[in-house]
This record gives sequence, C-alpha cells and structure tokens, in this order.
Amino acid sequence: MRTQHLEPRARPTQKRAGQTVDLILTTAAKLLEENGFEELTTNKICTAAGITPPALYRYFPNKYALLCELATRLMAAQNADLAQTAVRKGGKRPTVADMEEQLAAQVRITRDFPGGVAIMRTLYATPQLIDIRLSSHWSMVEGLKSSQTWLAARMSEPELIRRLRLAVELGNSAIEMVLEDPDLDEASIIHDVAEMIVAYLTKT
Repeated sequence: MRTQHLEPRARPTQKRAGQTVDLILTTAAKLLEENGFEELTTNKICTAAGITPPALYRYFPNKYALLCELATRLMAAQNADLAQTAVRKGGKRPTVADMEEQLAAQVRITRDFPGGVAIMRTLYATPQLIDIRLSSHWSMVEGLKSSQTWLAARMSEPELIRRLRLAVELGNSAIEMVLEDPDLDEASIIHDVAEMIVAYLTKT
C-alpha cells in the first residue's frame, strides 16, 4: 500500500488539467534522465515546464509522488503487454522463443517510455518506492497465473505462484542488466535468461 506522501493530491478531471499533469510528468522524466533523482527538485521541474509551484503542488506533493506516478504508468505499460502476450499464446507450454519475445518487448517498452531507464534505475535505488515495484511484480504474477493453464495443470497453485514470482524476478534482473549496460550482448542475454526461465517453469 502506498503511503500518503506518494499519492497524487488530485486527479485531473478536465482536458487542460490533464495536459498540465502530462507536462509535469514529461518534464520530470526528462530531468530525471538528464540529471538523476538526487538532482531532481520540484522547483527545477516548474522552471523547465514553465509552470508555477502551486500548479505542480496541486497534483503532486513532492518528487516522490511524481516518480511514483511515472513508475506506475511505465509498469502498467509493461504489464499490459505481458498480459496481451500471455493471452495470445493461449496457455500453451512456455517456449524459449516465446520467453525471448516477452523479455525483448519489456526492454523495448522501457526504452521507449519517456525517462524509462532512469525511472527503473531510481525505482530500484529508492527505498521509499519499493512497494511500487513489488506491487507491479505481483500483478505480473497474477496475470500470468490466470493465463498459464499448461503450467497450472501440472502443479499446485502455491508452487505455480512461487515459480512465476521467481521467473518475474529473474526476467526483470536481466532487463535491468541490458538496459544499464549497453555494451553487453543483449540478444544473447535475453536468450540465455529465456532458457533459464523456461527450464525452471517446466521442470518436473
């Protein structure tokens, strides 16, 4: 559960308000990517966005709430793609090719999301935001559990949940690795991790 200081103060109900919130978030993501979380301040965001502090504070009480919203949107995009892929595969036995496709899509979504890599990096390094990451990972597990009928038919629900949670953690570690170190052979890492995950999920 999020603490109060991470919750937006208000949700935009009109188009103009929505545009202001989008401007705040886009600006915050850009500054986060350029300067890092420690250098990010609400004053700098206001100056770069051309808005007044009261306009920002109307929606976000602090920079943690801003990052929380950015991370929530990024992870919602990641989870939505994962859920669509899982449904499309129809609950068949997981394959290495399918797992590679899913991991590559998660990398692509993170790269394409404004400030995505910086958001991910900050999320892992900021204790106040750990619940956001954990909540997203459990959401992934729930989505996979409902679609993985091939796996569900071969093991108890607690075992399925444990295997899926470990698979999610391993996959996210590999995604973080290739995003943080572009000199690595991305395709090989994704392939190797896909093999590990599939072998683990399907072992008897």
